Amino acid sequence: MKKNRQLRVLTPGFLIMLLLLPLYVSADGNISMAEADMMSGGAVTGRILDAQTGEYLIGATVLIREEMIGSSTDRYGSFRLNNVPEGRHVIEVSYLGFETTEVDVEVVAGQRVTANASLKESFLTMGEVVVTGVMRGQARAFNVQKESRHVMNVISSEQIERFPDNNVMEAVKRIPGVAVDIGRGEADAIHIRGLPASFHSVTINNQRLASTDNETRESNIGIINSDVVSAIEVSKTITPDMDADAVSGSINLVTKMPVGEERILNLTAGSGYNRMAQQPQWIGSATYGERSNKLSWVLSANYQYDDREAEDVRHDWGVQDFGNGSVDVLAGLRPSLYQTQKRRAGATGQLEYSISERSNLYFMGTFNNFVHEEIRTDVRHGIDNGNYVSSTLVERARFEKESRKYRRITDLYSFNAGGQHDIGSLIVDYNVGYSYGSFDVPFREYYSFRHADRPDYILDISNREFGQISFANDFNPTDYEKMRVRHYEFRRDDSNDNDLYTTLNLTVPYNLAGYSAHFKFGGKYWQKNKNRDYNRRRFSWDGDENLTMAMLGIDEERWMIEDRYNLYGFVDWDTGYDFFNDNRTLFKEDINRTRERSDPSYWEAGETVVAAFALTDITFGKLNVNAGVRMEQVYTNYKGNRVVFDDNGDWQETVQVDSDGDYVNFFPMLNLRYQIDRTSNLRFAFTNTISRPEDFEWLVPFELVETEDRELSRGNPNLEPSTSMNLDLMYEKFLPNVGLLSAGVFYKDMDKFIYMENAIVSGGPYDGFLQRMPINGESATIWGIELAWQQQLTFLPGVLSGLGIYANYSYIESDAKIVIPDERSIALPQQAPHIFNIALSYDWKGFSGQISYNYRDTWLHSVGASTSAPSISQIDDIFLDRYFKAIGQLDLVLSYNFTNNLRIFANFNNLTNQSHQHYFYDPIYPYRNSFHGWWSNMGLRYSL
Repeated sequence: MKKNRQLRVLTPGFLIMLLLLPLYVSADGNISMAEADMMSGGAVTGRILDAQTGEYLIGATVLIREEMIGSSTDRYGSFRLNNVPEGRHVIEVSYLGFETTEVDVEVVAGQRVTANASLKESFLTMGEVVVTGVMRGQARAFNVQKESRHVMNVISSEQIERFPDNNVMEAVKRIPGVAVDIGRGEADAIHIRGLPASFHSVTINNQRLASTDNETRESNIGIINSDVVSAIEVSKTITPDMDADAVSGSINLVTKMPVGEERILNLTAGSGYNRMAQQPQWIGSATYGERSNKLSWVLSANYQYDDREAEDVRHDWGVQDFGNGSVDVLAGLRPSLYQTQKRRAGATGQLEYSISERSNLYFMGTFNNFVHEEIRTDVRHGIDNGNYVSSTLVERARFEKESRKYRRITDLYSFNAGGQHDIGSLIVDYNVGYSYGSFDVPFREYYSFRHADRPDYILDISNREFGQISFANDFNPTDYEKMRVRHYEFRRDDSNDNDLYTTLNLTVPYNLAGYSAHFKFGGKYWQKNKNRDYNRRRFSWDGDENLTMAMLGIDEERWMIEDRYNLYGFVDWDTGYDFFNDNRTLFKEDINRTRERSDPSYWEAGETVVAAFALTDITFGKLNVNAGVRMEQVYTNYKGNRVVFDDNGDWQETVQVDSDGDYVNFFPMLNLRYQIDRTSNLRFAFTNTISRPEDFEWLVPFELVETEDRELSRGNPNLEPSTSMNLDLMYEKFLPNVGLLSAGVFYKDMDKFIYMENAIVSGGPYDGFLQRMPINGESATIWGIELAWQQQLTFLPGVLSGLGIYANYSYIESDAKIVIPDERSIALPQQAPHIFNIALSYDWKGFSGQISYNYRDTWLHSVGASTSAPSISQIDDIFLDRYFKAIGQLDLVLSYNFTNNLRIFANFNNLTNQSHQHYFYDPIYPYRNSFHGWWSNMGLRYSL
């Protein structure tokens, strides 16, 4: 990586130009230059609306068929046709789910003529079936998808409401090729096409969101309430005017805007119940907006509170030889209870001013806050700390308890302003924005206890999924006077990400052999500054008397997982926290441990991306060609700590070090769309993308030198990003009554994958040390198939006409080479071979219901990452590979419309109590099994 210490900054002139540009635009959207000089013919502009609601129709097809000059409407419902020959023409306007309309225009060379149109719905309604609300929403989504220049999937807010998904991350899992990782019963991370979160980008209204993770680039959209969005767009391929760091794709959240000339008012209020916690849940949201002449605005707020519990059991496994060969034995057992409260609160605002049909200014802001509080109580049966008499009896083992109280606050803000204008026959759009993400853990405390007596355990693994233990001696686990404190530990974690960006794009129309075309040029400046301050301190009790759980405990038994396991009491955290603060001088800190765990995790990262692109978009009859290249120049500055321990294992020094660098990448791209007929597309894409190193600790120049152990851990500022060459082929057929059939295949060839290398240092001051450092490694390939079918079955007779189907299936296969712990080929971690969604809906009169099932196949969760199974590791390193077993969740949604405006709803999640199971190597070695029960919410929705 080339070194360069100069930090590039945005020139003031560029900002001034963006801010002053609207002043040069006249009331009709023109500037003082003759359009005749820019066009060989005339121009036709206009806006396409829904005749019933007055809503802008985005993605409507506008075509002068005899001239093969066409376009589609933008987010304002407006269009522009350039270089239209002089004379009378018929403009054909079509939109899925609406009647096709024709408009006559008279074009004069060098002049602009306006041709507006309002389209009427053509949804088929049979008998008592009332589904136009969902149809209207999906019509908008499908038109955006149909007219897109690249491969994408779009779902509307109306479709989202048919699933019981209260946050955006849960809603995204319904899209083909998307799977989610699960934590505490909720989606925790999104995986698109078998790749983790660091391989896709996230935007809101096409503006980039900051990272909200403490270590990685991930933006946690699980904190955003689904009521905020009007649509979710998942782009599977990209065009040159999009950010290139989208190997697996890009997620764009489209927020709500007023529809029609009337004000909008949407209210939702409800409560729910969690079966495991037996506690209520609360949801509420409100949206208000209106359009008055040229000004439109909308405000939205939402709140959600969940009180949940999860019951969890972990197994450790080992092998022993009792004279007849090796046999599997239970090495450890850890039942745990998680008591969790989650609060989501958010607000969005958007203001738009329409100078003319083709000239607009906007400002938008979003605020999201997520608070996660949790108490974990677990029992740790240290079986392999004793002596194995037989596979069913262990003497003098260990009994320990640990309790953790945890609070995490995540904030995600985004503010941006910009505009779009016609300047003669040209189109200019620009944007200035700021996004902030934080990950703050102000409270993460641990009390760990160990019983003074040592239990003898009787073991029973006849049911390996739920290993059982009982005491063979008179051991008393609730004798709290003998439960002595091992340590008290607290952790603080504060990470912040500040992103500043600005873009400027220019679109220039031209004709190529009589075909409609345009050039588009642009640039982006994006500055990211992310830092982390992590403090982890452990204290042992240094008082005259033993500190025992009797001083802090609550004598309350809790049996869990169908009465299989007992937790033997709880910690009173109010007492425990006060006791530590009141007796701080009697707790002795392990300074060496603090320095070892804390200092390497302090870092600062600065990245500046300067991007430029050029593309051409040409429509040859039914074939649309979008081709171009993108360049991204990246300047980096990373700071980390060098932490040194001496020969005795004592901390010696911590010194900050920094590293600067830069690199450049070019991304040629080609997207083809062939319109077989008005409702069918065949797409092909060749794109090149990038994934910058996921974890910032991999990039910062930290060093942890442990001279006593002769070990060295390092970051690697010279890591290169992973790159990918991508091929996509997709067929899509849009069905009557707003349905879809699609089939696609994709292939990705990725290079410079990152892995952790363990190697012996040769030469220098650390000769012979074992060094652990991330490096660029081998390539990986991934390919797959995506199928989708969505349709209202209104062609069926009688009451069956109320049925609807929503189904998709994805098959994904990957191959990656690793060298740690052994050289071998594996599937990419967290890549599921099979993913599918199936939902059956029914609508009749005012009733609507849907039952849905989401399935994700078994995936490799982590490679050799667990250290909790030492005996297994003696057999083969492959036994440390951990898998997340296949899961399927059954959900139900019911609603009834009392009036056109008022609806009651009831949502039910995880009706089959699907647990989340992990295992080592083979399902006969279960590692972790978590149960979350079912939960529900119900309430009222009012729409004006």
